[in-house]
Amino acid sequence: MGLRIAGKTPGNGPTILVACSTSTSENEQRNSLIRIIESQLESHGIGIEHISIDQLLSIQPKRSAVQSPILIILCEHDSDQTINRITDLLAEHLAPALVLTGQSHLHATLSLRAQGIMCESVSIDPIHASIILWTLAQRQPAIQQLSAELRITEMSINSVHTEINKLHEELASAASIQREYMPNALPDIEGFDIGVVYRPASYVSGDIYDVIELDEDHTGFFLADAVGHGVPAALMTMVITQGLHKIEGKGDEARFVQPNEALRRLNNTMTEHQGDQARFATAVYAIHNKKTNEITVAGAGHPPSLLVRSETGEVEELESQGPLLGVFPDVEFEQTTITIEPGDVFIMYSDGFEVAFPNKDAIGDDRKRPTLTYINELTNTGSGIETLSDAIETLESHLDNQAGSLHQPDDITALFLASVGALSSSSAAA
Repeated sequence: MGLRIAGKTPGNGPTILVACSTSTSENEQRNSLIRIIESQLESHGIGIEHISIDQLLSIQPKRSAVQSPILIILCEHDSDQTINRITDLLAEHLAPALVLTGQSHLHATLSLRAQGIMCESVSIDPIHASIILWTLAQRQPAIQQLSAELRITEMSINSVHTEINKLHEELASAASIQREYMPNALPDIEGFDIGVVYRPASYVSGDIYDVIELDEDHTGFFLADAVGHGVPAALMTMVITQGLHKIEGKGDEARFVQPNEALRRLNNTMTEHQGDQARFATAVYAIHNKKTNEITVAGAGHPPSLLVRSETGEVEELESQGPLLGVFPDVEFEQTTITIEPGDVFIMYSDGFEVAFPNKDAIGDDRKRPTLTYINELTNTGSGIETLSDAIETLESHLDNQAGSLHQPDDITALFLASVGALSSSSAAA
Protein backbone atom coordinates (compact mmCIF):
# COMPACT_ATOMS: atom_id res chain seq x y z
CA MET A 1 0.00 0.00 0.00
CA GLY A 2 1.20 3.50 -0.74
CA LEU A 3 0.11 6.94 0.21
CA ARG A 4 -1.97 7.94 -2.79
CA ILE A 5 -5.24 9.28 -4.13
CA ALA A 6 -7.76 6.47 -3.59
CA GLY A 7 -9.60 6.37 -6.84
CA LYS A 8 -12.28 8.84 -7.89
CA THR A 9 -14.36 10.70 -5.41
CA PRO A 10 -17.76 12.11 -6.17
CA GLY A 11 -16.21 15.42 -7.16
CA ASN A 12 -13.18 13.86 -8.88
CA GLY A 13 -11.06 15.57 -6.23
CA PRO A 14 -8.39 14.22 -3.92
CA THR A 15 -8.94 11.90 -0.99
CA ILE A 16 -8.00 12.56 2.63
CA LEU A 17 -6.56 9.56 4.46
CA VAL A 18 -7.89 9.23 8.01
CA ALA A 19 -5.77 7.09 10.34
CA CYS A 20 -6.66 6.35 13.94
CA SER A 21 -6.48 3.62 16.56
CA THR A 22 -9.52 1.78 17.93
CA SER A 23 -10.54 2.88 21.41
CA THR A 24 -14.03 2.16 22.79
CA SER A 25 -14.02 5.15 25.10
CA GLU A 26 -13.13 7.54 22.32
CA ASN A 27 -14.97 6.02 19.36
CA GLU A 28 -18.11 8.14 19.52
CA GLN A 29 -16.32 11.45 19.89
CA ARG A 30 -13.88 10.49 17.19
CA ASN A 31 -16.56 9.22 14.82
CA SER A 32 -18.60 12.38 15.29
CA LEU A 33 -15.57 14.49 14.48
CA ILE A 34 -14.79 12.45 11.38
CA ARG A 35 -18.41 12.57 10.14
CA ILE A 36 -18.50 16.37 10.33
CA ILE A 37 -15.13 16.70 8.63
CA GLU A 38 -16.17 14.21 5.94
CA SER A 39 -19.39 16.12 5.31
CA GLN A 40 -17.54 19.42 4.97
CA LEU A 41 -14.91 18.02 2.62
CA GLU A 42 -17.36 16.13 0.40
CA SER A 43 -19.17 19.38 -0.25
CA HIS A 44 -15.89 20.58 -1.79
CA GLY A 45 -15.32 17.42 -3.84
CA ILE A 46 -12.85 15.79 -1.42
CA GLY A 47 -13.40 12.21 -0.25
CA ILE A 48 -12.12 10.28 2.76
CA GLU A 49 -10.46 6.87 2.99
CA HIS A 50 -10.11 5.22 6.39
CA ILE A 51 -6.98 3.32 7.38
CA SER A 52 -5.63 2.15 10.72
CA ILE A 53 -2.49 3.38 12.41
CA ASP A 54 -0.96 -0.05 11.79
CA GLN A 55 -1.70 0.25 8.06
CA LEU A 56 -0.16 3.70 8.01
CA LEU A 57 2.99 2.48 9.70
CA SER A 58 3.30 -0.47 7.32
CA ILE A 59 3.75 1.80 4.31
CA GLN A 60 7.19 1.41 2.81
CA PRO A 61 9.23 4.61 2.95
CA LYS A 62 9.83 6.42 -0.30
CA ARG A 63 11.53 9.71 -0.82
CA SER A 64 8.73 11.54 -2.61
CA ALA A 65 5.85 13.78 -1.75
CA VAL A 66 2.54 11.90 -1.43
CA GLN A 67 -0.70 13.04 -3.02
CA SER A 68 -3.07 12.50 -0.14
CA PRO A 69 -3.08 14.65 2.99
CA ILE A 70 -3.48 12.61 6.17
CA LEU A 71 -5.65 13.20 9.21
CA ILE A 72 -4.16 11.30 12.14
CA ILE A 73 -6.16 11.04 15.36
CA LEU A 74 -4.11 9.78 18.29
CA CYS A 75 -5.80 7.92 21.11
CA GLU A 76 -4.81 8.05 24.75
CA HIS A 77 -3.28 4.59 24.65
CA ASP A 78 -0.98 5.34 21.67
CA SER A 79 2.59 5.07 22.96
CA ASP A 80 5.45 7.50 22.48
CA GLN A 81 7.15 4.87 20.35
CA THR A 82 4.16 4.77 18.00
CA ILE A 83 4.10 8.56 17.80
CA ASN A 84 7.83 8.63 17.01
CA ARG A 85 7.28 6.11 14.21
CA ILE A 86 4.48 8.25 12.82
CA THR A 87 6.76 11.31 12.92
CA ASP A 88 9.50 9.47 11.05
CA LEU A 89 7.07 8.17 8.44
CA LEU A 90 5.65 11.61 7.71
CA ALA A 91 9.16 12.97 7.29
CA GLU A 92 10.20 10.11 4.99
CA HIS A 93 7.15 10.58 2.77
CA LEU A 94 7.11 14.37 2.87
CA ALA A 95 3.47 13.80 3.76
CA PRO A 96 1.13 16.70 4.56
CA ALA A 97 -0.70 15.84 7.77
CA LEU A 98 -2.88 17.17 10.55
CA VAL A 99 -2.32 15.29 13.81
CA LEU A 100 -4.94 15.53 16.58
CA THR A 101 -3.75 14.71 20.10
CA GLY A 102 -5.25 14.52 23.56
CA GLN A 103 -4.13 16.12 26.79
CA SER A 104 -1.97 13.13 27.67
CA HIS A 105 0.15 13.74 24.58
CA LEU A 106 1.51 17.16 25.49
CA HIS A 107 5.13 16.02 25.03
CA ALA A 108 4.26 14.38 21.71
CA THR A 109 2.55 17.58 20.56
CA LEU A 110 5.70 19.59 21.18
CA SER A 111 7.82 16.95 19.44
CA LEU A 112 5.56 16.86 16.36
CA ARG A 113 5.51 20.63 16.05
CA ALA A 114 9.27 20.73 16.39
CA GLN A 115 9.43 18.56 13.26
CA GLY A 116 7.23 21.00 11.35
CA ILE A 117 4.13 18.77 11.54
CA MET A 118 0.79 20.51 12.08
CA CYS A 119 -0.58 19.37 15.42
CA GLU A 120 -3.86 20.38 17.14
CA SER A 121 -6.01 19.20 20.03
CA VAL A 122 -8.51 16.40 19.41
CA SER A 123 -11.18 18.83 20.61
CA ILE A 124 -10.58 21.05 17.56
CA ASP A 125 -13.60 22.58 15.86
CA PRO A 126 -14.42 20.16 12.97
CA ILE A 127 -14.97 23.11 10.62
CA HIS A 128 -11.52 24.42 11.45
CA ALA A 129 -10.02 20.96 10.89
CA SER A 130 -11.84 20.70 7.54
CA ILE A 131 -10.39 24.02 6.41
CA ILE A 132 -6.88 22.88 7.33
CA LEU A 133 -7.25 19.60 5.44
CA TRP A 134 -8.79 21.32 2.42
CA THR A 135 -5.85 23.74 2.35
CA LEU A 136 -3.37 20.87 2.55
CA ALA A 137 -5.12 19.12 -0.32
CA GLN A 138 -5.05 22.25 -2.48
CA ARG A 139 -1.37 22.94 -1.93
CA GLN A 140 -0.25 19.34 -2.45
CA PRO A 141 0.04 19.45 -6.28
CA ALA A 142 2.57 22.25 -5.94
CA ILE A 143 4.42 20.29 -3.27
CA GLN A 144 4.45 17.27 -5.58
CA GLN A 145 5.90 19.31 -8.42
CA LEU A 146 8.59 20.71 -6.14
CA SER A 147 9.32 17.20 -4.89
CA ALA A 148 9.69 15.91 -8.44
CA GLU A 149 12.01 18.78 -9.29
CA LEU A 150 13.96 18.07 -6.11
CA ARG A 151 14.40 14.43 -7.11
CA ILE A 152 15.67 15.49 -10.52
CA THR A 153 18.04 17.96 -8.88
CA GLU A 154 19.30 15.30 -6.47
CA MET A 155 19.91 12.93 -9.38
CA SER A 156 21.80 15.68 -11.21
CA ILE A 157 23.85 16.48 -8.12
CA ASN A 158 24.66 12.80 -7.63
CA SER A 159 25.78 12.61 -11.25
CA VAL A 160 27.92 15.70 -10.81
CA HIS A 161 29.45 14.25 -7.64
CA THR A 162 30.21 11.03 -9.51
CA GLU A 163 31.90 12.95 -12.31
CA ILE A 164 33.83 15.10 -9.83
CA ASN A 165 35.05 12.01 -8.00
CA LYS A 166 36.03 10.44 -11.29
CA LEU A 167 37.85 13.60 -12.33
CA HIS A 168 39.57 13.73 -8.94
CA GLU A 169 40.82 10.17 -9.38
CA GLU A 170 42.03 10.87 -12.92
CA LEU A 171 43.86 14.05 -11.91
CA ALA A 172 45.40 12.35 -8.89
CA SER A 173 46.60 9.58 -11.20
CA ALA A 174 47.93 12.16 -13.67
CA ALA A 175 49.81 13.91 -10.86
CA SER A 176 51.34 10.59 -9.82
CA ILE A 177 52.43 9.86 -13.40
CA GLN A 178 53.93 13.33 -13.74
CA ARG A 179 55.96 12.87 -10.57
CA GLU A 180 57.37 9.66 -12.03
CA TYR A 181 59.12 11.82 -14.64
CA MET A 182 60.93 13.70 -11.87
CA PRO A 183 63.80 12.38 -9.78
CA ASN A 184 62.83 10.21 -6.82
CA ALA A 185 66.09 11.17 -5.13
CA LEU A 186 68.66 13.85 -5.84
CA PRO A 187 72.18 12.74 -6.78
CA ASP A 188 75.09 13.26 -4.41
CA ILE A 189 77.72 15.78 -5.46
CA GLU A 190 80.75 15.74 -3.19
CA GLY A 191 81.09 19.07 -1.45
CA PHE A 192 77.63 20.31 -2.44
CA ASP A 193 74.04 20.26 -1.20
CA ILE A 194 71.11 20.15 -3.61
CA GLY A 195 67.62 21.33 -2.67
CA VAL A 196 64.25 21.59 -4.40
CA VAL A 197 61.07 23.56 -3.83
CA TYR A 198 58.20 22.14 -5.90
CA ARG A 199 54.62 23.33 -5.41
CA PRO A 200 52.03 22.71 -8.14
CA ALA A 201 49.15 25.17 -8.17
CA SER A 202 46.75 22.28 -8.81
CA TYR A 203 46.81 18.49 -9.12
CA VAL A 204 49.27 18.62 -11.99
CA SER A 205 51.91 21.21 -12.73
CA GLY A 206 53.11 23.15 -15.74
CA ASP A 207 56.57 23.08 -14.13
CA ILE A 208 58.92 20.15 -14.36
CA TYR A 209 62.49 19.65 -13.24
CA ASP A 210 65.27 17.10 -13.38
CA VAL A 211 68.66 16.65 -11.75
CA ILE A 212 70.78 13.93 -13.32
CA GLU A 213 74.36 12.70 -13.15
CA LEU A 214 75.66 12.91 -16.71
CA ASP A 215 78.99 11.28 -15.89
CA GLU A 216 81.30 11.01 -12.91
CA ASP A 217 82.22 14.71 -13.16
CA HIS A 218 79.12 16.43 -14.53
CA THR A 219 75.57 16.92 -13.20
CA GLY A 220 72.71 18.39 -15.21
CA PHE A 221 70.05 20.70 -13.74
CA PHE A 222 66.93 21.24 -15.87
CA LEU A 223 63.81 23.28 -15.15
CA ALA A 224 60.98 24.00 -17.60
CA ASP A 225 57.71 25.90 -17.37
CA ALA A 226 54.99 25.20 -19.94
CA VAL A 227 52.95 28.29 -20.75
CA GLY A 228 49.49 27.91 -19.24
CA HIS A 229 48.08 25.94 -16.35
CA GLY A 230 46.43 22.64 -15.53
CA VAL A 231 46.28 19.53 -17.67
CA PRO A 232 47.36 21.08 -21.04
CA ALA A 233 50.49 22.53 -19.45
CA ALA A 234 51.17 19.26 -17.61
CA LEU A 235 50.94 17.31 -20.87
CA MET A 236 53.44 19.73 -22.37
CA THR A 237 55.90 18.89 -19.61
CA MET A 238 55.77 15.25 -20.70
CA VAL A 239 56.73 16.30 -24.23
CA ILE A 240 59.52 18.50 -22.89
CA THR A 241 61.09 15.81 -20.69
CA GLN A 242 61.04 13.31 -23.54
CA GLY A 243 62.41 15.85 -26.02
CA LEU A 244 65.42 16.97 -23.98
CA HIS A 245 68.49 15.03 -25.07
CA LYS A 246 71.03 15.21 -22.24
CA ILE A 247 73.34 12.41 -23.41
CA GLU A 248 74.09 11.08 -26.88
CA GLY A 249 75.94 7.97 -27.89
CA LYS A 250 76.44 4.80 -25.90
CA GLY A 251 79.19 3.17 -23.91
CA ASP A 252 82.62 4.70 -24.29
CA GLU A 253 81.36 6.99 -27.02
CA ALA A 254 78.64 8.52 -24.83
CA ARG A 255 78.96 12.23 -24.17
CA PHE A 256 76.72 14.81 -22.62
CA VAL A 257 75.08 17.45 -24.79
CA GLN A 258 75.95 21.06 -24.04
CA PRO A 259 73.04 23.13 -22.61
CA ASN A 260 72.63 25.39 -25.65
CA GLU A 261 72.62 22.40 -28.02
CA ALA A 262 70.17 20.48 -25.83
CA LEU A 263 67.74 23.42 -25.89
CA ARG A 264 68.16 23.84 -29.66
CA ARG A 265 67.19 20.20 -30.25
CA LEU A 266 64.32 20.41 -27.81
CA ASN A 267 62.99 23.51 -29.54
CA ASN A 268 63.13 21.82 -32.94
CA THR A 269 61.27 18.80 -31.59
CA MET A 270 58.51 21.04 -30.22
CA THR A 271 58.13 23.10 -33.41
CA GLU A 272 58.11 19.98 -35.61
CA HIS A 273 55.20 18.47 -33.69
CA GLN A 274 53.29 21.69 -33.28
CA GLY A 275 49.58 21.41 -34.14
CA ASP A 276 47.01 24.02 -35.02
CA GLN A 277 47.29 25.51 -31.55
CA ALA A 278 50.83 26.44 -30.63
CA ARG A 279 52.16 25.44 -27.21
CA PHE A 280 55.09 27.29 -25.73
CA ALA A 281 57.44 26.79 -22.80
CA THR A 282 60.38 28.41 -21.07
CA ALA A 283 63.35 26.41 -19.84
CA VAL A 284 66.78 26.66 -18.32
CA TYR A 285 69.45 23.96 -18.44
CA ALA A 286 72.71 24.02 -16.51
CA ILE A 287 75.61 21.60 -16.24
CA HIS A 288 77.92 21.61 -13.21
CA ASN A 289 81.52 20.42 -13.51
CA LYS A 290 82.63 19.30 -10.05
CA LYS A 291 86.33 19.29 -11.06
CA THR A 292 86.39 22.94 -12.07
CA ASN A 293 83.30 24.08 -10.11
CA GLU A 294 82.07 25.69 -13.33
CA ILE A 295 78.41 25.92 -14.22
CA THR A 296 77.37 26.31 -17.85
CA VAL A 297 73.86 27.71 -18.27
CA ALA A 298 71.56 28.20 -21.26
CA GLY A 299 68.02 29.54 -21.12
CA ALA A 300 64.98 29.75 -23.35
CA GLY A 301 62.88 32.75 -22.33
CA HIS A 302 63.21 31.67 -18.70
CA PRO A 303 63.74 33.91 -15.66
CA PRO A 304 67.46 34.44 -15.08
CA SER A 305 69.25 32.05 -12.78
CA LEU A 306 70.76 33.57 -9.64
CA LEU A 307 74.24 33.20 -8.20
CA VAL A 308 74.63 34.42 -4.63
CA ARG A 309 78.24 35.32 -3.92
CA SER A 310 79.19 34.52 -0.33
CA GLU A 311 82.16 36.89 -0.08
CA THR A 312 80.34 40.04 -1.18
CA GLY A 313 76.69 39.09 -0.74
CA GLU A 314 76.07 40.23 -4.30
CA VAL A 315 73.48 38.50 -6.47
CA GLU A 316 74.39 37.87 -10.10
CA GLU A 317 71.55 37.35 -12.57
CA LEU A 318 72.44 34.97 -15.38
CA GLU A 319 70.13 36.19 -18.13
CA SER A 320 68.52 33.68 -20.50
CA GLN A 321 69.64 34.65 -23.97
CA GLY A 322 67.13 32.70 -26.02
CA PRO A 323 63.51 32.74 -27.20
CA LEU A 324 60.62 30.66 -25.90
CA LEU A 325 60.61 26.99 -26.84
CA GLY A 326 58.16 25.99 -29.54
CA VAL A 327 57.95 29.36 -31.35
CA PHE A 328 60.58 29.42 -34.09
CA PRO A 329 62.53 26.44 -35.49
CA ASP A 330 66.29 26.32 -35.97
CA VAL A 331 67.14 29.08 -33.51
CA GLU A 332 70.38 29.20 -31.57
CA PHE A 333 70.63 29.52 -27.80
CA GLU A 334 73.51 31.19 -26.03
CA GLN A 335 75.14 29.77 -22.97
CA THR A 336 77.16 31.26 -20.15
CA THR A 337 79.83 29.66 -18.00
CA ILE A 338 80.48 30.90 -14.47
CA THR A 339 82.57 29.60 -11.61
CA ILE A 340 80.85 28.80 -8.30
CA GLU A 341 83.19 29.70 -5.47
CA PRO A 342 83.14 28.10 -2.01
CA GLY A 343 80.13 29.41 -0.15
CA ASP A 344 78.25 30.50 -3.30
CA VAL A 345 74.71 29.32 -4.00
CA PHE A 346 73.29 28.75 -7.49
CA ILE A 347 69.48 29.06 -7.92
CA MET A 348 67.15 28.19 -10.80
CA TYR A 349 63.44 28.98 -10.45
CA SER A 350 60.17 29.28 -12.35
CA ASP A 351 58.24 32.53 -12.81
CA GLY A 352 55.63 31.37 -10.26
CA PHE A 353 57.88 33.00 -7.65
CA GLU A 354 57.20 36.40 -9.21
CA VAL A 355 53.61 36.30 -7.90
CA ALA A 356 54.25 34.17 -4.81
CA PHE A 357 55.00 37.13 -2.53
CA PRO A 358 52.37 39.85 -3.11
CA ASN A 359 52.60 43.28 -1.52
CA LYS A 360 51.26 43.32 2.02
CA ASP A 361 48.54 45.86 1.21
CA ALA A 362 47.48 44.15 -2.02
CA ILE A 363 43.87 43.02 -2.36
CA GLY A 364 41.89 41.19 -5.05
CA ASP A 365 43.69 40.83 -8.38
CA ASP A 366 46.59 42.95 -7.11
CA ARG A 367 47.73 39.86 -5.19
CA LYS A 368 48.47 38.21 -8.52
CA ARG A 369 50.70 41.03 -9.77
CA PRO A 370 54.44 40.34 -9.98
CA THR A 371 56.73 41.83 -7.35
CA LEU A 372 60.48 41.80 -6.80
CA THR A 373 60.12 40.45 -3.27
CA TYR A 374 60.83 36.94 -4.49
CA ILE A 375 64.46 37.82 -5.29
CA ASN A 376 65.12 38.67 -1.65
CA GLU A 377 63.29 35.53 -0.53
CA LEU A 378 65.31 33.30 -2.86
CA THR A 379 68.65 34.92 -2.14
CA ASN A 380 68.01 34.94 1.60
CA THR A 381 67.62 31.21 1.26
CA GLY A 382 71.09 31.30 -0.22
CA SER A 383 72.50 33.13 2.80
CA GLY A 384 70.72 31.48 5.69
CA ILE A 385 72.20 30.57 9.01
CA GLU A 386 72.11 26.78 8.86
CA THR A 387 71.96 23.98 6.25
CA LEU A 388 70.34 24.30 2.85
CA SER A 389 67.46 22.07 3.92
CA ASP A 390 66.79 24.36 6.89
CA ALA A 391 66.93 27.42 4.67
CA ILE A 392 64.50 25.85 2.21
CA GLU A 393 62.18 24.96 5.06
CA THR A 394 62.21 28.64 6.07
CA LEU A 395 61.44 29.69 2.49
CA GLU A 396 58.50 27.30 2.33
CA SER A 397 57.14 28.62 5.62
CA HIS A 398 57.26 32.13 4.14
CA LEU A 399 55.33 30.84 1.13
CA ASP A 400 52.72 29.32 3.45
CA ASN A 401 52.26 32.62 5.27
CA GLN A 402 51.45 34.63 2.15
CA ALA A 403 47.89 35.82 1.56
CA GLY A 404 46.14 33.42 -0.81
CA SER A 405 48.82 30.74 -0.45
CA LEU A 406 46.14 28.02 -0.33
CA HIS A 407 45.17 29.00 -3.88
CA GLN A 408 48.51 30.02 -5.35
CA PRO A 409 48.08 31.59 -8.81
CA ASP A 410 50.95 29.70 -10.47
CA ASP A 411 53.17 26.67 -10.10
CA ILE A 412 56.30 27.24 -8.01
CA THR A 413 59.60 25.43 -8.55
CA ALA A 414 63.20 26.20 -7.57
CA LEU A 415 66.48 24.26 -7.63
CA PHE A 416 69.37 25.12 -5.31
CA LEU A 417 73.02 24.10 -5.52
CA ALA A 418 75.10 25.18 -2.50
CA SER A 419 78.55 24.32 -1.18
CA VAL A 420 78.38 22.09 1.88
CA GLY A 421 78.51 24.40 4.90
CA ALA A 422 78.14 27.43 2.63
CA LEU A 423 75.20 28.81 4.54
CA SER A 424 76.68 28.47 7.99
CA SER A 425 79.99 29.81 6.69
CA SER A 426 78.36 32.90 5.28
CA SER A 427 76.64 33.39 8.62
CA ALA A 428 79.94 33.18 10.45
CA ALA A 429 81.49 35.67 8.06
CA ALA A 430 78.64 38.05 8.74
